[in-house]
Amino acid sequence: MKTKWMCMILMLALALHLSACGDRQENGNSSENGAINMEPQSVEDDSSENTGNGSSEMNVIDLQGNGTDKNIMAASTVKDSAFSGKVSGCYYAGGSRIIVAADKLYLYDMGKGETIASADISMGDLCVQAFTDGYFVVGQGKVGGGNASFAASESDGINGYILNKDFAVQDTISFSGLLSDDFTSQITGIAVSQDGKQVAFGDLQGLYLYDISSRKVRTILNYSEEGTVGNMQIATMDSLTFTGNNTLVYAGMAIDTSIGGDGVSVYGTVSTDSANLTITKKGDYKIDTEEVQKGGNLLIMPQSFDKNNGTLLMLDTISNTENTVSFSSRSEGKDGVYCSGQGKYVATAILEESSVTINIYDTASGKNIHTETVQDSNSTYFQRVPQILILDESGTCIVVLGRGIDEVNTLITTFGFAG
Repeated sequence: MKTKWMCMILMLALALHLSACGDRQENGNSSENGAINMEPQSVEDDSSENTGNGSSEMNVIDLQGNGTDKNIMAASTVKDSAFSGKVSGCYYAGGSRIIVAADKLYLYDMGKGETIASADISMGDLCVQAFTDGYFVVGQGKVGGGNASFAASESDGINGYILNKDFAVQDTISFSGLLSDDFTSQITGIAVSQDGKQVAFGDLQGLYLYDISSRKVRTILNYSEEGTVGNMQIATMDSLTFTGNNTLVYAGMAIDTSIGGDGVSVYGTVSTDSANLTITKKGDYKIDTEEVQKGGNLLIMPQSFDKNNGTLLMLDTISNTENTVSFSSRSEGKDGVYCSGQGKYVATAILEESSVTINIYDTASGKNIHTETVQDSNSTYFQRVPQILILDESGTCIVVLGRGIDEVNTLITTFGFAG
């Protein structure tokens, strides 16, 4: 648990870095409860630059939680940030580091308050996975650049990049060129092994393994031939993650062959070397497979929006045991559920007309340990679910708003909390 002084030092370091990049409004005032209130720049004053296309502006405010049950925070504007172009997302990269996607990818150290490396990669939706010696980035985009050792096509498609710890591209994989008779449709259904030597990916007909050194693909599992356990037959494996170098945990859909009908939500494990398969049916709990997240040993499986009832299913991948967290209300969770990097915490977002409230829960106890509200006079920011990252070690929460809305610049706020 970080002390209040450590959080203040982190906040000061970030503020100094950002002020060095551009002019910052200096009219912030402390509220009665110890929160930092920054007067936001008017939308009209910035309308000529709020297109989100190539602008170097990004709204940022670093906020210090004071341990109260609820803090109200207002957003401010910072110009000439460390990132060029509109920020389209932030992703956990281990420890105090995050990866920021803008005109290219930036490796940013929250502790140092600075960008430490960048890679000339530009994609739409993407996923970031950290492994022992580097990072795996997969998303929609074009394969390009002299670093690509495997590039089957220059057309848009799903591509993966292997980067080392220094953020240099070591290999590029075009998934559209790996198979002639199957098709990869979801970036969540692609995972790198913990040693960074293999990449597993699910297609429409089966599960496959790509060996990075040999650049060869082999079939792990053909759904129609080997994807049946009891009466359950795998239809899709939409989310994949490695729990060891030879074991995958998945979430997807299966069909009960004894009764037929529509598919049901399932999760399970599969061995990459023996295709040993398990299937667990979740009854009325419908997993949102595109939102499955892994934090530490925990697999976090949020409910689908249309079935949400304020309950979160979690799986301990070491003991293979389930646990649940019950949120403060039955409607909570429909605006997003977010897992911390090490799995100690999950957060929910509750969107209002001009604000978003973030509740942080301890996964071990299931208790709500912190509540924070971020507000802005421009309600456009709250028309879509936010992106939230939680850094376990420093007790820092990062809230990203407007990343997918062209009409506004991306708004990033951070606050501290006590675990």
